[in-house]
Parts: sequence; structure tokens; C-alpha cells
Amino acid sequence: MLQNPKRYTITAALPYTNGPIHIGHLAGVYVPSDIYSRYLRLLGKDVAFICGSDEHGVAISMKAKKEGITPQEVIDKYDAIIRKSFVDFGISFDNYSRTSSKIHHETASAFFKKLYDDGKFIEEVTEQLYDEKADQFLADRFVIGTCPKCGNEEAYGDQCEKCGSTWNATDLINPKSTITGTTPILKATKHWFLPLDQYDAFLRQWILVDHAKDWKTNVLGQVKSWLDDGLKPRAVTRDLDWGIDVPVEGAVGKKLYVWFDAPIGYISSTKEWAAREGKDWEPYWKSEDTKLVHFIGKDNIVFHCVIFPAMLKAEGSYILPDNVPANEFLNLEGNKLSTSKNWAVWLHEYLEDFPGQEDVLRYAL
Repeated sequence: MLQNPKRYTITAALPYTNGPIHIGHLAGVYVPSDIYSRYLRLLGKDVAFICGSDEHGVAISMKAKKEGITPQEVIDKYDAIIRKSFVDFGISFDNYSRTSSKIHHETASAFFKKLYDDGKFIEEVTEQLYDEKADQFLADRFVIGTCPKCGNEEAYGDQCEKCGSTWNATDLINPKSTITGTTPILKATKHWFLPLDQYDAFLRQWILVDHAKDWKTNVLGQVKSWLDDGLKPRAVTRDLDWGIDVPVEGAVGKKLYVWFDAPIGYISSTKEWAAREGKDWEPYWKSEDTKLVHFIGKDNIVFHCVIFPAMLKAEGSYILPDNVPANEFLNLEGNKLSTSKNWAVWLHEYLEDFPGQEDVLRYAL
């Protein structure tokens, strides 16, 4: 734990723009991070409280197909709703950005290119799930099947929302395409992988030893479980038509995996804020005198405690998070609140139905 930091970089998980903000998001991420940021400001600390819309997830492409509109129309619609909800509710971000912004595309592309040039990736041709009827590869949420860990029959191609396990889509049992409902075939395609197994010793030391006493037990437990299962190379590119282009030759039709691009959104949002305020962004991400804290939900632990730290370590010039306080899910009538399943109490509707009652909800949560 960093003692007496000169500055604080506080990030709140970037909300997907496939729907509005609900009270589960508030309870898990945005109220706790806002309380912490306001507390530090009251102490006179130098604080950058950073967030923004995550606009390249497969869930957005799915929403666009479902509503018969373009992904751009989806993200513009929900970014506006989310942004207004945060302002009306009083979340005190120093900057709220978008991963569709020019500065983010440039930052994420440069990050990938640095790792690529430094030989940090493995380039492999592998067999991936392919929907013959839709004539496309099935990335992440375009495929659903049975979780190989807990048996949940509605697990996505990258993660099970029930037990929190993550994998590659080919690990699913009885996979089905969410586009056509058909059973996909395996088809060869080239991708770039981050060899997470090479960072096993670093992650064990950094998390399970260095932070054994100051990180939450649920975070430590999940990380230990993943490490004990054995880390495998993770694809950082996808066959998609929506997202950031892979900035190397021979990558036509390839996009950056959303969980490679999204956490870099914290960095690009900080750059945007610093440029507006006439500050230097680098100390907030590269100085050992800075305390970096990620506020996230339970389902984001693997990405913020394994994948993103491995990316930062591979890049070589960034600090690592001092803490990653992840909260459990908020349930509604026994089931996890979910945007994709339309099971939630939406913040913008609460604000319309109960004007002036923001602090009541904040206190209750």
C-alpha cells in the first residue's frame, strides 16, 4: 500500500453503452468511488476521478441488430442517457469520456503497437466458432452455451455471469449462435494473443503476497482461483465489424478485443481531462507517487487484476493499481441485475419518478 501519495487516480468501471445505468451499477461502483473521491478532495488531495462510456462491446452490436439501427446510433443514444443520469445523480467525475473518441482510438492503437513492436504477443492461427448461416465468426456474446465450470446453461462466449469464470468461446459446452440459434462450426482464423501464463509469477507476487493484507478477500480469492487453474494465452483481437482496427499489416477485418481496448479508456480519458485542464497526464499514470485505484464490479475482477495489469507490465512504463475494490452484485428478487436481460431498476427512470430524491437512493444503496 502506497503511503502518502502525491496524487490519486481513481477509475470507475466504464459502463457499456448497450443500455442505461441501473441501481446495481450505482451500488457496486459509482457511489463508492464518488464517496472516496469526494473524501479525498475534502482533504485537499490532488484527485483525478476518471470514467467514460465503453462503446466497443459485442453487446452493442447485438443491441444494434435487435433494434435495427447502427452501433453508432446505439452508443450515441445510451451515452447521452448515461451521461445525463450521472450528472443528475451528482456523481463528481473529473472527466467522463467515450471509447469511440479520436483520442481513445489513438491511445489504444499506440498501446497495441508498442506491445506488438516489443514482441509481447503470440501470433497464431486457431479454430474459432463460426456461424455458417450468418457468415461470421462468433465473438464473445454472439455465442451462448453451458459453462464448463458451474453448468450455467446461459454462459456467454467469454464469461459466465453466474460463477464469474472467463475463457475462450471454444471452451463452452453445447455452444449456440445468438444471431441465428444454430450450432456453430470451427473455422481457422489468425489472431494475436497476450501470453498471460508468462505473467503468472509476477501476478502471484504482486497480488497474493504484496497485497495479501490490504485487498478485499473476494478479489484475492478470485485471483487465486484463476492463477491456480493455470493462465493461458488470451486473444486480444477479434473478427468483428465494430471496434478499433488492429493497427498492423495483415489484420484486415480484425478489431481490438473490447477487454484490451476498454481499460485503456481510463488512460485516454485522463489524457482528455489533462488537456482540458492544462495538466500533464503522465504523472497520473506513470509516477510512483500516484495511488491508482480501480472501482469495479465482481464480474470485472479478472480483467482488472489479471489482464490489464499484465498489459501494463508488458508495456513497461505504467504504474499498477494500488487497490481494486470490487463489490458483489446487487440482486433484484433473487436474480442479478442485468442490462442485457433487461432486469433492473433504471437510474434515469428513478430520477424522473422521484425528483429531488437522489440522496435518498444514495443513502439506501
